[in-house]
Amino acid sequence: MTVKSSNAVPKSEQQVKNLAKPGRRLFKKLLWAEIVGLLLLGFLLLLFNGLLAKPIPDSYIPISGGDLQISFSGDFTQQEVHIVERWLAEMTDAVETVYGQFPLAKPHVRIYRANSGSGPVPWGQINRPAKSRVDLHVNLNFDYPTIRDDWTAVHELSHLLLPYAGSRDSWFSEGLASYYQNIARANAGLLSERQAWQKLYQGFRRGEQNTERRTMPLFEAVKSRRGNTMRIYWTGAAYFLMADVRLRQESNGLQSLASVLKQYRACCLPNHNTVPVLRTIKKLDQLSNSKTFSELYQQIINSQQFPDYKKAFAQLGIDVRWGGVRFSDEQTKQQLRQSITKPASQ
Repeated sequence: MTVKSSNAVPKSEQQVKNLAKPGRRLFKKLLWAEIVGLLLLGFLLLLFNGLLAKPIPDSYIPISGGDLQISFSGDFTQQEVHIVERWLAEMTDAVETVYGQFPLAKPHVRIYRANSGSGPVPWGQINRPAKSRVDLHVNLNFDYPTIRDDWTAVHELSHLLLPYAGSRDSWFSEGLASYYQNIARANAGLLSERQAWQKLYQGFRRGEQNTERRTMPLFEAVKSRRGNTMRIYWTGAAYFLMADVRLRQESNGLQSLASVLKQYRACCLPNHNTVPVLRTIKKLDQLSNSKTFSELYQQIINSQQFPDYKKAFAQLGIDVRWGGVRFSDEQTKQQLRQSITKPASQ
């Protein structure tokens, strides 16, 4: 009598297992085929929808002496398109308050959808090679008043007032835009007079604190850039404030930064190329028949200190107490201040 091992499998059970193997293999093949089919179907649907989706036509809104072209990158509803058009109409109107005209006759703005990032307009830039196109990333999940209150669009559009000075002189380009992001919005009624000067003061304080933490000449701060952003932006804004005040005072109100920029528009824009800062400063001096821009440049470019904006504030009748701006009632100072920012509701 043969004794079978306890591990031996009865013949009938082994036959069952052998019969089950082809079924399992077939099931796996069918499962993989279904997965691949679903993936392929999803890809084809995306491709089909992409082919059927009609690109959003460019919008055009009137500006002084021309039209603003608005392009959309991505999917936007018709309602969202109308919101963007309304918003950009207000932002371009603000920049037009600088000297009564928009810097370019045919500006172009491209809108990208932003679903993340800080604030309603988390990113903006000027694409100079694309004829100074303004690229703005907008989060339309925010309500219109919040989008309207954002400074980014006016900042970027203000870059168009002068050609790009190059990365080594970014203080000049960013300073002009930082100055007018507040002044232009006040003149358009988007900020009150007090709000505009408060925001400028807060920017100057950030630049001042940045300078105190990282002491070096301005040209070195711009060259290294990292950790010096506030100094770069707000040193430039202080430079243009001081130029504006000086031009107005020395001409008894006949000249201003805005009037010189208007002359620059007539002679030298559009210009989508990088123009060395000293060449632009020389031209601004020539147009103003002064040495205002070059002398202020010499004061700040090698300085390790933040520009003395407090002197300009004093000339404008602006005092700062407990971090808040206060206005003098002295008529001469009030008139000078309100020649820069038109009075609005406080």
